[in-house]
Amino acid sequence: MKIRRMSPSDLPEVSRIQRECYSESLLETVDSFSAKLSVAPDFCFMAVQGELVVGYVVSLPWVFGEVPDLNGAAYLVPPNADSVCIHDMAVTPTARKAGAAEHMLDAVLDVARHRGYQRISLVAIQGASSYWMRHGFKIVNVGEPLKTDLSAYGQEAVYMAKTED
Repeated sequence: MKIRRMSPSDLPEVSRIQRECYSESLLETVDSFSAKLSVAPDFCFMAVQGELVVGYVVSLPWVFGEVPDLNGAAYLVPPNADSVCIHDMAVTPTARKAGAAEHMLDAVLDVARHRGYQRISLVAIQGASSYWMRHGFKIVNVGEPLKTDLSAYGQEAVYMAKTED
């Protein structure tokens, strides 16, 4: 399994993988992924198995307790960013046992650590909170404003975080 930085030429593969992994209501456009990639290219990675792209992760510096808009058209890294938000990580069903997710998570944690971010947050969807708990993430109790933002991510969406030492 090879992990490499994402480039704009990878966005069609990102679209392919998300269609394999998510329901229609959660799909984001290539333009939205491009906007996130353009503001935080060092935090976005691809997993390649042989010659086949089997996964991606899009993350960006963000403010803890807030989430990036789902399928937004423009993003800016907040000047007061105090954490890294894993906005989306997906692995094709055929490659889920190959360790792609763990390797991509390690890549995000490494760059976050290198940049001085100790807290990582994410929105677990489609019942994935148990996966993230196995990697040290905990469910964070959220107030009404964040609950409203989470509703765009589906009924099962859960805000989670972990702190790196």
